[in-house]
Amino acid sequence: MSAERPLAIAPEVSGVHRLEPLVEALEVRDRPSLRAIDLAGRTPPASGLGDSVPTDLGAHELYLNRELTYLNFCWRVLHEADDDRGPLLERVKFIAIVSSNLDEFFQKRIGGLKQQVGAHVTTTTPDGRTPQQQIADCLELITALEKKKIHILDKVITELRANGVWIAPFKELDPHQQTWVREYYVRNIFPLVTPQAMDPAHPFPFVSNMSLNLLVSLRYENDTESLLARVKVPVSGGTQRFVRVGTSRTFVDLADVIANNLDLLFPGMEIEACSLFRVTRNAITERDEEEAEDLLELIEIE
Repeated sequence: MSAERPLAIAPEVSGVHRLEPLVEALEVRDRPSLRAIDLAGRTPPASGLGDSVPTDLGAHELYLNRELTYLNFCWRVLHEADDDRGPLLERVKFIAIVSSNLDEFFQKRIGGLKQQVGAHVTTTTPDGRTPQQQIADCLELITALEKKKIHILDKVITELRANGVWIAPFKELDPHQQTWVREYYVRNIFPLVTPQAMDPAHPFPFVSNMSLNLLVSLRYENDTESLLARVKVPVSGGTQRFVRVGTSRTFVDLADVIANNLDLLFPGMEIEACSLFRVTRNAITERDEEEAEDLLELIEIE
């Protein structure tokens, strides 16, 4: 809620309820208003909607888009993460919720819209958007949402450090901490990691949905030709995404730990570059299991 005066519903006028401020002012704590958030994807209200009941119920301006209103909900969740009155770790959770919601949004909502585009569907929704227009508007709003989320995350990480909790890159650790993390990696993570090379004899491997991966560019010593390899970050099966450094309150991203210890996976090779990537697959693809010729292939695709 914002710090504006509370509103009351006045008597009905011409079938439309009007909102008028209460005369009595109540003490409300200051809080950033949700109206300050840039909701670029919101369908604008119909002109004169508050003055009379519209007669054309087919007017696009009367309807909100299902996909964009869901993204506006994500804005409201992110707003909670930006509220510095909330508990710090709860704000971290809100950021994680937004990320999880967007993952699901791409798997289901964007995936469904892309299927419609692929089927050459041009039918418009009640708010007047085609599937392709919905994708474009969603991506515009998501881009703004991601920028805001990164800004809030940086702020929250700074506040965590002020409270003694450090989410640190591997290279910022002191030599003693780096040695401890490397030994932990060798004992607990290294046996779970299997690099996959990519060359003419080994095509690009299948990348499972939502998995974290490192794409590594490397070459042999005294060789000018670069090679590519994919390393899957093992964050399932009880393996935590962040490695706690000893008994301290310092944590390191597991992907960052692997990326800075690639010499163990590729001994005698020079690491040229390493990037983190993830694939989000369509989650609503329907397949006929009875007609599938290769059940293993069907399971891998899904």
